[in-house]
Order: sequence, then structure tokens, then C-alpha cells
Amino acid sequence: MFVYTYDIKMAVIAFPFVALLITFPVLLWHYHRFGAISRWSILMLYSFVFYLMCAYFLIILPLPSISAVAKLTTPRYNLHPLLFIREFLEYNPFRLTNVHTWLPALKAPTVIQPVFNIFLTVPFGFYLRTYFKRSWWQTILMSFGLSLFFELTQLSGLYGIYPRPYRLFDVDDLLMNTTGGLLGFWGARLALPLLPSSEHVLERLRPQADKVSTFRHATAFVVDWIIISIVSGLLSIVAGQFGASQAVDNLIMLLVMGVVVLLPELLKGKTLGLHVVHLRLAGRGAGQATKGQVLTRFLGGYVLIIVWNIFAFINRFVSADSFASRWIGIGLFVFSLVFFLIIGVDLLIDVFRPSHELLFEKVSRTRLVSTYGHSD
Repeated sequence: MFVYTYDIKMAVIAFPFVALLITFPVLLWHYHRFGAISRWSILMLYSFVFYLMCAYFLIILPLPSISAVAKLTTPRYNLHPLLFIREFLEYNPFRLTNVHTWLPALKAPTVIQPVFNIFLTVPFGFYLRTYFKRSWWQTILMSFGLSLFFELTQLSGLYGIYPRPYRLFDVDDLLMNTTGGLLGFWGARLALPLLPSSEHVLERLRPQADKVSTFRHATAFVVDWIIISIVSGLLSIVAGQFGASQAVDNLIMLLVMGVVVLLPELLKGKTLGLHVVHLRLAGRGAGQATKGQVLTRFLGGYVLIIVWNIFAFINRFVSADSFASRWIGIGLFVFSLVFFLIIGVDLLIDVFRPSHELLFEKVSRTRLVSTYGHSD
């Protein structure tokens, strides 16, 4: 029991880091699919991820030393189906006529191990039916696939880290894990009347899809910035192959920002990031923003990056120990500090006051409007 508790404790420690990694993809998918965030879906999804982490840690932990595994002479696999029944009959102390053997029989490894393997995937079947809306035969296939992944993880010695398996690959585990998934699917039927239906969740999301939240706006920004970073990085590598100086990198960044953000906003009123989360740029009223408003918004929203790259470009042609270089560095530091202070306060106000206009939106007299449910 201590081993199981330790494995779950390790999952609890690791979960915040995994949750941080998947937060952006989760937000992106929800905003693209529903135009808003469903708290119920988030709860189910994150709890599902936590369950998978617990299950994974339970089959790999505790990790032995490589030297200890190298000395093992135990079998690597069992390919005989239903071997657990024969082991129960041979080694379990259970005797139907002797009441005193019943409790020790339940505590014996010949009972605990099969029961553990069944219950390991019961939650998996529950999630497949209640959250992912899978059928019984899909649940069987997916439960078998999850079990096969676990068993191959063990057979490979944790993907080659160990010289040999330190846990047994067992076909009985495949059978019991698949059975556990199917039991979870059947058991979910009892919980379905207590859980919100998909129709109910969507109905509650519709009013939220028309609102432009800070996180929805931020998700669009991150999508655009990922594109900018990848494209500018690739172009910088290509430019470097042709002998271009590092100063060109700053110009490339500014050029890519113009192509990825400014140009689409001028032509269509939305970048790829805005399109993915169903948003578009508009003027103070319901009409389309003017080119001047779009340009002002771009300069105001990306002012730090623009200024940083311009001064970094200039600094490439100035001696590193010169008076001008020192003042450029000081100026950028002070400007960045003031910028982050103003933007930080502005964002905090926006989080707690949905009606608040961000500073660069107020200056440019623009706003974002939702296009979810409408033709883009």
C-alpha cells in the first residue's frame, strides 16, 4: 500500500508542471471549438490527465537502479493467458471451509495484483463514456491500447533506459486492464443522470462565446507570437547561411511581425490567432476599423518589441564599451520596466473588470468582437 501511495504522491508533485504545459493547447482548443471555456470540461480534462499520470506512475515506479536491473534473472514476460487463475489455485491460502483463510486470501498477491490491474483502468472507461462519448467497442479497443502501451513500456525497460525489463510483461494484464475499462464504461451509466449533458454544457457556453475575455485575447496573441518566432527564427538561420550579420535578425523580426500581424489586420481585420479563437478587429462601433486605427493598435500593442528590436539593431553598429551603447542599454531597461509596470496594471484591471478597455485599445479606438456562430 505504501508503494501505491508513493506513486500517487509523485503524480501530485508532477501534475502542476504537466498542467502548465497543456494549459495553452487546452485554452486554444476550447476557444476554437466552443468560443468559451467550459469549467466542467476543464475539470474533467485535467482530472483525466491527473488520472493518467497516476496510472503511469503506478506501472513504472519505484525506479530501481540500473545496476540492480542488470543483475535480474526473473522472467521478462508471460505469454500464457489466465495464468493468474492457476497461481491463485496453487498459492492463495483461501479455503472455503476455513473462515480464517478468507481475510489472508484477500491480502495475498494472487488477489491484490489482478484486482489492481482491473481497477487501474476502471476510471479510463468512465471517462471514455462520460467525457469523450465513446461507445462500448471503442472503449474496449482504447483500454486495450492503453494497457498495451503500459506493458510495452515495461517490456522495453522504460524505453531502453534499463538494460532489461524490471517488471513483467503479462498478457493477463492486457486482459484485466481491458476488462477494467469495460467495467468503468458500464459503471458510468449510474453516474450519467448526475452529470451535465453535452447539450446543457453547450447551452451555458453560448452567452459566454459572445464575450471577449482576457484569456481568449491572450490565446490569440500566443498563437501569433509562436508563428512570428518560428518564421523569424527560420529566416534568421537562412540569412546566417548567406553570411548576413546578426543585425539583420532584428529587421527580420520586425518584417515578420508586419506580415503576420499588421498585414492580416489591415486586409481582413484578424490575424491567424484571432481567426482560430473566433475574434476579429473592429472600430469603436460595430464597423470595421480604419487603417489608421489598425496601425495605431499594432504600434501600441507591440511597442516594446518594436522599440527593443530597433535599438538592438542600432546597437549592433556601436562599440560595446562606448558611451552610446551604455545609454542604449540603460534606456531599454528603464523603458522595459515602465512598460511592464503599466501593462501589468492594465492587464490586472482587465482580468477583474471585463468592461475595461486595454490601454492600446483605448488609444487606437479599436476593440475585438466575437465571430463565433457567425460567418467569419
